[in-house]
Amino acid sequence: MFNYSRWTLPLAILVVIVAGLWALFTCLEGKKPSVRLGQDIAFIGTRTDLTLACSDTGQGLRTIQARILQKGQRRLVADLAFPERGLHHTNAVITIDPGALKLEEGNADLEITAVDYSLRKNCTTLSLPVTIDRTPPQIFPVSSSHYINPGGSCLTVYRLSESVAENGVLVDETFFPAYKVSEEETPLFAVLFALPPHQPGKNMKIGIVARDFAGNEMFSSIPHHIRVKKFRNDTMRIGKSFLENKMPEFRHLCPAVKEDASLRDLFVYVNETLRKKNLEEVIGICAQSRPQQLWEKPFLRMSNAATMATFGDKRTYVFEGKKISSSTHLGIDLASTVNAPIEASNSGIVVYCGNIGIYGNTVIIDHGLGLFSFYAHLSFISVEKGESVTRGQPIGKSGMSGLAGGDHLHFGIFVGKRFVNPQEWWDPHWIKDNITKKIDLAP
Repeated sequence: MFNYSRWTLPLAILVVIVAGLWALFTCLEGKKPSVRLGQDIAFIGTRTDLTLACSDTGQGLRTIQARILQKGQRRLVADLAFPERGLHHTNAVITIDPGALKLEEGNADLEITAVDYSLRKNCTTLSLPVTIDRTPPQIFPVSSSHYINPGGSCLTVYRLSESVAENGVLVDETFFPAYKVSEEETPLFAVLFALPPHQPGKNMKIGIVARDFAGNEMFSSIPHHIRVKKFRNDTMRIGKSFLENKMPEFRHLCPAVKEDASLRDLFVYVNETLRKKNLEEVIGICAQSRPQQLWEKPFLRMSNAATMATFGDKRTYVFEGKKISSSTHLGIDLASTVNAPIEASNSGIVVYCGNIGIYGNTVIIDHGLGLFSFYAHLSFISVEKGESVTRGQPIGKSGMSGLAGGDHLHFGIFVGKRFVNPQEWWDPHWIKDNITKKIDLAP
């Protein structure tokens, strides 16, 4: 018979030894913590927020310290202590304020040290060279005349005191990126920007913004004069035949609309919700533009065509005597013969050809520096994406695809993130005074 009492004490001793060895090796584990930054950093500006991603697979993190070493002096930036074991990962956000730390502009080293809870106090130090830069870039305006129409375009030209991470023009909260148009030691930057079509407020913020690699930002207001412009009001009467002919083709584009919804309700959804989605799609297509001017001469207007609707028209849609929806027309409708030839209004590169909801079959051409031309409701497209086209080259035929009641071309000009009035770009005098002179006369 097995004698349990004989083996009780040895087994207990063995258990104590194993537990002790486990505790000893656990507490004396030698694996070091992991330290990394949540973002790349080469510059530290007036105020820089950093995310420290630290982890430890053993006993957990004990402390995290961040210091700046400059000219032999270490300045403590952050000292984080974790009172309990078991914290295996943290994303700690610290703020570096060079002014408060009395750091000089120039080279320095950022040191981040993490210590774990083992008896060995394993530690890892990450050291990175950085540049302290507390001075925002300077902006030197070159163009001084900025007369802008509501719904119109404007060009501003300037130089900067240094290379920057981002620069352009802010119109309230809408950003228009800059393009470098010269390769001098202090290069020239040009920005095409635009105003919304309806009369902007007197307090509209328009200015050049430049942000350097350290995050320092400078804003310089652009002297400007916004002209007064009135837009037409147009009542569009929607008949049953139009809804019956047009709405079925939009069913698959509107999955949020119930199958049993009326054609009237489907039209309201198409005119409002789908229209907004389509505009966002156009903004996405035009987010990237060639960094050089591709156009030449004034833009071409469709030949032998009558103007059926103008830019900025405020449209009210009426069905069975009641207002059901509204919109703003963001192009010019031109009508000639059925399936009339459509030509590229200027030289550029085709960045889109396909269907865009309410616009139907559409071609978009990039003319560089954030300028695009837009051709909608086509019945046929004869160019391909990526193709270079010349001014006057055939690109398709007019039609009534999309939300169109008859055969015509919806022609648009797009600047940055906005449609603008195409009439300006048809006018050689406007282009010379507002675009060409500003670049050609720059010192």
